[in-house]
Amino acid sequence: MNKALLLIAGLLCVSSNLAWAARGCQECVSVNEAKQMHDDARVTLEGKITGRTGDDDNYWLRDSTGRIAIDVEDCDDDKRLIGKQVRVVGNIDRDDDGAKLDADRLIRLN
Repeated sequence: MNKALLLIAGLLCVSSNLAWAARGCQECVSVNEAKQMHDDARVTLEGKITGRTGDDDNYWLRDSTGRIAIDVEDCDDDKRLIGKQVRVVGNIDRDDDGAKLDADRLIRLN
């Protein structure tokens, strides 16, 4: 019985992520727009992971308007991201060096 419940819970989680990824990104903003937003602004971005920034758990996300660092520390699927198209939801973290995105949800689109 416990195995069946775990399987059902796992399937629900996967299906909700797939539905979220498939619905399109009407709420997405561009990287350039995100870099102009205030600290702690909630954003959704889509783009391609182009490499690591040099810091642990930090990657570059690029779209047609530019690139931004994203911190995927708290995300479940941060392995093998380079070269992948992703959708990321998180909060803008502004400091003297500019803006980065603290991601709390990341979905690989390819």
